[in-house]
Amino acid sequence: MPTARLSYSFKAYSGKPRAPIAALAAATERVRAGTLSQEDAHHLFDELLGQAAAFPVGGLNNFLATLARARPSAACSNGPALAVALFNRMSRGAGARVVSPTCCTYSILMDCCCRAGRPDMVLAFFCRLLGLGLSLNVTSFNNLLKGLCQSKRTNEALDVLLHRTPELDCAPDVVSYNIVINGCLKQGEVEKACNLYREMINLGVQPDVVTYSSFINALSKSGAMDKAEVVLRQMVDQGIVPNIITYTSLIHGYSTSGQWKAAVRIFKQMASAGVRPNSVTLNSFIDSLCKHRKTKEARDIFDSMAAKGHKPDIFSYSTMLNGYAKEGCFDDMTDLFNSMVRNSIVPDHHVFNILINAYAKRGLMDKAMHMFEVMRQQGVNPNVVDYVVVMDSLCKMGKMAAAMDIFNQMVNQGVSPNKAVYQCLVLGSCSHGDFVKAKELISEAINRGLCSNSVFFYPVINNLCKEGKVMEAQDMFDFIVGIGQRPDAIMYTSLMDGYCLVGKVEKALRVLDAMKSAGLQPTAVTYGTLLNGYCKIGRIADGLSLFREMSLSGVKPTTIMYNIILDGLFCSGRPVSAKQKFDTMIKSGIPVGVDTYNIVLSGLCKNNYTDEAIELFKELRAKNVKINVMILNTMISAMFKTRRIEEAKDLFVTISAIGLVPCVVTYSLMMTNFIKEGLLADADDTFLVMEKAGCAPNSSLLNQVVRALLEKGAVVKAATYLAKLDAKQLSVEASTISLIVSLFSGEGKLREHVELLPVKYQPPQS
Repeated sequence: MPTARLSYSFKAYSGKPRAPIAALAAATERVRAGTLSQEDAHHLFDELLGQAAAFPVGGLNNFLATLARARPSAACSNGPALAVALFNRMSRGAGARVVSPTCCTYSILMDCCCRAGRPDMVLAFFCRLLGLGLSLNVTSFNNLLKGLCQSKRTNEALDVLLHRTPELDCAPDVVSYNIVINGCLKQGEVEKACNLYREMINLGVQPDVVTYSSFINALSKSGAMDKAEVVLRQMVDQGIVPNIITYTSLIHGYSTSGQWKAAVRIFKQMASAGVRPNSVTLNSFIDSLCKHRKTKEARDIFDSMAAKGHKPDIFSYSTMLNGYAKEGCFDDMTDLFNSMVRNSIVPDHHVFNILINAYAKRGLMDKAMHMFEVMRQQGVNPNVVDYVVVMDSLCKMGKMAAAMDIFNQMVNQGVSPNKAVYQCLVLGSCSHGDFVKAKELISEAINRGLCSNSVFFYPVINNLCKEGKVMEAQDMFDFIVGIGQRPDAIMYTSLMDGYCLVGKVEKALRVLDAMKSAGLQPTAVTYGTLLNGYCKIGRIADGLSLFREMSLSGVKPTTIMYNIILDGLFCSGRPVSAKQKFDTMIKSGIPVGVDTYNIVLSGLCKNNYTDEAIELFKELRAKNVKINVMILNTMISAMFKTRRIEEAKDLFVTISAIGLVPCVVTYSLMMTNFIKEGLLADADDTFLVMEKAGCAPNSSLLNQVVRALLEKGAVVKAATYLAKLDAKQLSVEASTISLIVSLFSGEGKLREHVELLPVKYQPPQS
């Protein structure tokens, strides 16, 4: 029998009036079945309020409690809100015929308010409960605390819990403390939560799995995974077994912080403890694996969901589809999408955006447009975001006519274009030289009220400048001013940066003057842009002059500005001035970061102040200043330059010891310097270490190694690394070929060893 036939209306009931207890019992069953509509419920109360018999309080409480816990259904989308509405109607009803509600009734209603997203109403029901002189129980007390915490009135909840319980004649339980601890943690009041935790123990209330899980969840969300693990160990030591919420919090925390191996460890730990994962846990784990390009492992978890009794939902599918899209596994992506449709999971806008975006980014516009049509066929009407994805991809491919066709189609479908649409089309038109069209679109966007500030225009100017089209950027800037728009400091600075990039600092200064004339004051970023422009073209004196002018105008120098000046001074061969400026920076209290130290150390080494660089580096190590691999590469090079071979080796070992990872440049430095020192075996060992660490050698490293070996006369070794270039299908650089020709042909010193080279690299003999 169809469901619609079961959902009869109480209003249509024409038989003998039923006893209230029977009517409420029947309605309660329909709530459980998900067939009681809001209209039916009100008809029920029409019937009951029209009778002389009083509402039975037990039946009423059972009915309201069932509504409170009812899941949203087609018949009734919000059971808790309906329960409150019906009770309020009953309270205004037939006076003496309505039985007096009990403490249990009000407790249920307070819970309903929390579930319905109206925690502000909880206090009103609580006050009504007290006003009637009803005895308070711990459940109603806890619902009061829950309502206060959900209303972000945690301090009041804390006060009630710690100071008001004697007058309320109610002893709080572990649930009471858990509610307020969780409320404090959600509002970032960690210290208050910890104090309350200690207070509950002092009062003899033992924490349970919910208490510990609340702390673990809060710590995991903030990325403090070490602390979360400490709480987990304390929990286990107390003999409390972690539950699914505990493990899910940890897995989610490790996943979002990028520690997928730790997430795997917790997942396995959960399985070995006999705790079955739920959909939230599995989805979180799948998401973590996909973000770390482990789609094969993620698919294994995805496929196991059904076996574990959890049908993959739309979030599961969208996560896997996004993982495949990012890895370019289009066949797997398409197969999974088809499987999703077969399993009656209706794709939404997010799913289609993933697919369309994936195809479009790879230039597969035919497939992207096909998916666009499939979206319509599935009954999902494209929204403005879907249209932007397609238009943006077409613009980037230079297919402006096709992009405009999509734009017109969108408008014809009644979808209003937003700022992102116009910005996409304007940027596309500018990038492909159609400035007339770009100006038309800007004017249209202004007429629609979509670009009232410079946030819209900045990307247009910035993109043109980054592409080196500064004159075009100036033309667009003038057009924007001409149509009555007022550029801000960021737009002026972007235009200045464009002129500096092409070495036209004088024109950048004219833009600065125009900016001042417009009543805008230059910022630190503005001066930094001009400073960088001077230093790039070697006009360090002008840069220093500007630096002084900036200080006099009240703009405080930043770390980035000092970095620019220091780099400019070192590059122009003025290390003494650079050292003085560095001392000034430190004395002025300007933050000195790792980038600054890298510039200073590298600059000292390049200007033959290697010993000073090594001393400064030792000072940094002694002070535990944070360093990076770039600094270590600089110092390894300095150690080799001063023939401190053992110190260079020790420094290389230090990289992994302090939690950093050597890069290709590091390995290249070690190998080429070992070869120069005649330590060929050490160079080979370093290459093996690099491969074992999963760091793939690139063309630059192999070419440098080959050249170093050839210059050392180690032809057989050089031939081995040339073979590695071939095996990895990497190109041989022109400088390597030139060296081979000069060494092995004509009067080259290695001409008699030419046969040791692979045949393809042997130069023709004259």
